[in-house]
Amino acid sequence: MSLSPAVEPKLEELKGKIRHLQQVKRTLEEDLREAQCLRDALQEEQDALCTAVHQLEITYKEKEESCKVLQYKCEELEFDLKREQQLSSETEDLVQQYTFQIQEMKLKHRKLRMKFEGELQQLMAQHKHLYSVYSPEQLPGEIERLQKVTAQLLKAAEELRLSQLNSLEEELKRVANGQQPVGGAADTAEAHIQQAFVPHIA
Repeated sequence: MSLSPAVEPKLEELKGKIRHLQQVKRTLEEDLREAQCLRDALQEEQDALCTAVHQLEITYKEKEESCKVLQYKCEELEFDLKREQQLSSETEDLVQQYTFQIQEMKLKHRKLRMKFEGELQQLMAQHKHLYSVYSPEQLPGEIERLQKVTAQLLKAAEELRLSQLNSLEEELKRVANGQQPVGGAADTAEAHIQQAFVPHIA
């Protein structure tokens, strides 16, 4: 059965449309595959970015914690530095104080020495007077006694002076080592020197 001449062009037209639609379908399927591949690639990239963000958050928290620890240590070091500076200032003040006490003690000792020498001169004058009073038989014993007294006084004064200097040096060492100073060494030594002088000279 043959088709009429009017039907054949429409059939060819329909076949052409079908071929065109099939071509469009293939194109759309290809575009769909490309879109699917692109979506998968974007999903993988998004997953990688999420992983990187999570890792960065962990690193940030670790750095933040380290920063807090370092800040705390810095505050501790600053506090220790201020405390050491304060102790150093107090130590310097104590060293100056004991240095002044040493100088003052030396001056007092010099005055006591001068006083002792003056009293010694008086003893010498008394000795000369006694020389004119005592008999020649008694003079050697009296001279020997006065010489012993003089030697004892000089030795006692020197020993007490050295003891006082040693005491002050010990105080300075204690201060330099950060220990509590005992104090009162200068006045005690001065009293001992005065007590040592008075009984012999009186």
